[in-house]
Amino acid sequence: MLDEPLGQLDRGLRERLVVELRQLFGRLGTTVLAVTHDQGEAFALADRVVVMQGGRIAQAGTPLEVWQRPASEFVARFLGFDNVVAATVSGEAADTVWGKIPVPAGSAQGESRLLVRPAGVRMVPAADGLPCTVTARTFRGSHVAVLLRPVGGPQLEAECTLRDAPEEGAQVGVAFAAEDVVVLEPLAPDSSDDDDSRSAGDHGGPLKTDRRA
Repeated sequence: MLDEPLGQLDRGLRERLVVELRQLFGRLGTTVLAVTHDQGEAFALADRVVVMQGGRIAQAGTPLEVWQRPASEFVARFLGFDNVVAATVSGEAADTVWGKIPVPAGSAQGESRLLVRPAGVRMVPAADGLPCTVTARTFRGSHVAVLLRPVGGPQLEAECTLRDAPEEGAQVGVAFAAEDVVVLEPLAPDSSDDDDSRSAGDHGGPLKTDRRA
């Protein structure tokens, strides 16, 4: 069992050790349980990831499964996805405060919570989508995170290339891509009263990572 194995290392050394640890675990042919609050570390090390909420399993699966399809709003927000709103799903579209958003075929119907990943928030000419104002942009290495303030509803986060990033204060439109939309299970009604859940939601709940040979 490893408890925060790379937590105190600088980024370059941490990234090198992730590769070496995965190779070592494979050679040893043993199962390793690692506990960490660092999502990047967990997803890089593990074959399977378990997200804990209030001492219970909120979701378990491969890193790709958990990242692409968070099971609940708790898991989505823990992974850093904040584009979450109430929605009513009917067919292949959902009514939200951001307007009508396409959802993948086969999505659960009725009232729910909806996640739009930043990659699915597409900036278009202001006249062609949900009107928004660019309030901030942050360079993230491989992309730029852009914060958008729509006319109505909570702010949105989009991502784009540095070349395509609009200036702060710019007026843009927003369209949504169904492949980056996830219909979530709602938060449990009593989740706000759970000390572990509140701590995990504010500061990052524990991730257990299982590396099997």
